[in-house]
Amino acid sequence: MLKFSLKERREKFLFFMGMFLVTSVILCVAIFYNYGNEGLVSKSEFAKKVNEEEQFESLVTEALPTVDTTYHKIVKFNPNVQAVFLENDISGSIGAIKSYYNRRPYDARYKCFIHASKLLQALFYDKRELTGNYNDIRNIKGSVDDCHIAQRQLQQNMS
Repeated sequence: MLKFSLKERREKFLFFMGMFLVTSVILCVAIFYNYGNEGLVSKSEFAKKVNEEEQFESLVTEALPTVDTTYHKIVKFNPNVQAVFLENDISGSIGAIKSYYNRRPYDARYKCFIHASKLLQALFYDKRELTGNYNDIRNIKGSVDDCHIAQRQLQQNMS
């Protein structure tokens, strides 16, 4: 084992302390230094962003009743009733929801209107198709029942 004198130990301590401080400064500068000016936002840019947010929020509050009434119309819609004006009204409401997107199609926030209109369109289509399928199932069940009755009558006639 090597035994160092007090002077050598002090020199090594100061050397390692200096290395630690230099390394710490280099890492802090690398991590926390602001390399660009994207953190600086002018007052006019900030006011513009706040104004755009307010416009979007006002548009959402304007569109929300349209989305709600369209949803309730779709839920209450009965495809068995032959009323073309109801289908046209629902399609027009879905088109009105799509038109909110067209005000600013370059803004990603406005895509929520497209998604809402697609969701309501799919709900409307499913409502029409499922009701039609239920009617087809009822008709098929009725036909099967008629077949069973005719089969029984034929068996009775044969016996």
